[in-house]
Amino acid sequence: MLTALTVKNVSYHSNLKRFLNMLRGNRIITEINSASGVALRHITYINRNGNVNYAKLSAAIGDAQNILCPEGTALPDGYSRFENDEFRSRLSINLGVYILFGLKKVRPDLPVGLYDPKGNRTESVEELSRYNDNLVVVSDNLTGYNEVREKIIGETGAVISVTNNRQRLSGCRLVIAPDAVSEPLPLLGNTIILSGVQPKVCLPGVCYYDYSLRMPNTFASLKPSELSAEYFSGALYSCARQYELGWIVPTSCFNFTFSQTPASLCEYLASD
Repeated sequence: MLTALTVKNVSYHSNLKRFLNMLRGNRIITEINSASGVALRHITYINRNGNVNYAKLSAAIGDAQNILCPEGTALPDGYSRFENDEFRSRLSINLGVYILFGLKKVRPDLPVGLYDPKGNRTESVEELSRYNDNLVVVSDNLTGYNEVREKIIGETGAVISVTNNRQRLSGCRLVIAPDAVSEPLPLLGNTIILSGVQPKVCLPGVCYYDYSLRMPNTFASLKPSELSAEYFSGALYSCARQYELGWIVPTSCFNFTFSQTPASLCEYLASD
């Protein structure tokens, strides 16, 4: 069962209402709903007096460990907020595949890089190579990727470059980096980077690492309004084993400054 927490801080328009609500004290409401075999326990803490009683809140949460809640929510000791980097990484790959599919007829030779130092994303190469003829994989796991490359060559004839030389990314217009980039990369100033995590270093080009999406209606009704569709879907994917959500293509991607749709990225990458 998933556990979500909402803390509602009550504001007052008069001192009388403040006084009366402080007399009433705080309140904890627990609701359990389910959809498509997934159960969600939603705990709402109504904070009327301005002080959260963490002992009572901890008792209400019980033995749940990863709590679904808005970023910045203060949790009792021993609990942590659920983070969904794995699902967001999957979204970055899905968006990359979708873009390459859209460019297949006009830019099949677009220079594309998959940056995966640890070799965690070998299963994604076949998807990417299906729609692109100019794919280079940069990884320190050469053995794993070479095995995949040989398999793809035998099945489809697609040629993929596999190397640990970061310099090979210098000519790429699109780079897919599902996991956090923690080292400088020799990229072009007009490179588009799709990642599941905000880079830990400054990169040339523009990196997108947050995503918007449309949830299936069956789960949309289960989602607390305070949580984004991407965040809640990540919990369904990682914790509730709803792996079909791993095929969702984002409706947009963004960072602190820019926002793009799949269509606008296709248009941009096809323009030169």
